[in-house]
Amino acid sequence: MDSDFISRREHEEFVKRMEDEHNRINHRLEICEGFAQEMQDMNTNINNLANNMRQMLDVQIKQGDRLEKIENEPKSAWDSIKKGVFNAIGAAIGGGIIAVLLYFM
Repeated sequence: MDSDFISRREHEEFVKRMEDEHNRINHRLEICEGFAQEMQDMNTNINNLANNMRQMLDVQIKQGDRLEKIENEPKSAWDSIKKGVFNAIGAAIGGGIIAVLLYFM
């Protein structure tokens, strides 16, 4: 007989140890797969957050434009009033000058 052979009991012990090692490796793989899924979920959530922030920025820009229009409305009304008053004063002075000139002619 050749001395390289191992007994059945040694073989079964080797198989048992290999199965235990495979079980440990499979458990580690399951943990890694769980982490990979969590990372993928986190990546999806970050993408959703970035999209929501982009949409919020667009809304804020539109609100800023509308706010600027609302803030400028009283200014344009005041400018119109000033222009009207100055035109009325100028027309009154011009009319008075014309009336005086016509009176002395």
